[in-house]
Amino acid sequence: MIRLTRFYIKVLSAIAPSTAGSHAFELFQRTNKKGIRNNEKRFYNMSRHFKVAHHLEEIDCYEMGSPDNPMVLLVHGWDSNAGSMGGIAFELVEQGYFVVAFNLPGHGFSKQKKTNIKICKEYFLAVTEKIYPDKPFSVISHSFGSAVTSFALADSRFEVDKLVFLTNPNKFSVFFEEFRDFIQLGEKAFAATVQKAENLIKMPINEMNIQDVSQNIKYNRLLLIHDKVDKILPYKNSIAVQEKWEDSELLTIDKIGHYRMLWNEHVINTIVKFLKPTKVINLKTMGDRIAS
Repeated sequence: MIRLTRFYIKVLSAIAPSTAGSHAFELFQRTNKKGIRNNEKRFYNMSRHFKVAHHLEEIDCYEMGSPDNPMVLLVHGWDSNAGSMGGIAFELVEQGYFVVAFNLPGHGFSKQKKTNIKICKEYFLAVTEKIYPDKPFSVISHSFGSAVTSFALADSRFEVDKLVFLTNPNKFSVFFEEFRDFIQLGEKAFAATVQKAENLIKMPINEMNIQDVSQNIKYNRLLLIHDKVDKILPYKNSIAVQEKWEDSELLTIDKIGHYRMLWNEHVINTIVKFLKPTKVINLKTMGDRIAS
């Protein structure tokens, strides 16, 4: 199927680059909706389900714990679902937090077959507007969810206490370039694809960099946790973000894995300690312990 798609796009790029760009942008937005894992099902079974209105569909949202407790919003990554954050959610509730999570469009039980950063931002903001926290809350995000969190908060009036990025992308132009090479998109067709994206998000792709948006976000502290051999998102992304964001710390882990980190006991304990207002953690010591 991939070979056939590449051949089709290659031929179309040569004879109708604008059309090829439109087709390529549709492919770029498609999600690969995976089945719900057993450990993720436990989260859905134990959480309280509610919906938030959006023009595409009602957003599936889930909450755990008492709404009177400090709130933590969980944002999952690409080709994942809210249940992937279950291990973190369970521990946070045990520690006295109120946890809210939601499924991004094209993920979980969503009926959508594609998504993009613009629509994901809309979902994030719709959920936060619905629950309307009256004081600073914290956000824990994974992978693509860290991009959603960054760009949504940059367009938000909400104040955030702590941010935790469990891996993150950085420059969106890299995604487009990798996609171009993967499907063998011609240069004119690639330019048309980028134009489609820029028309949608109303800004140049080259300016879509997580490292550059912190000045538009009201937050107290950021903790980045990234596996130095992450096979999905390069470790260098978090280095670049940490260098640009004030009041940020980077915890390096080793060979835990892009997804498995979400269920790793030491990673979860690090997050809990970071969220506690009176706790100061030694990231070097914690990193050595996790890597050992």
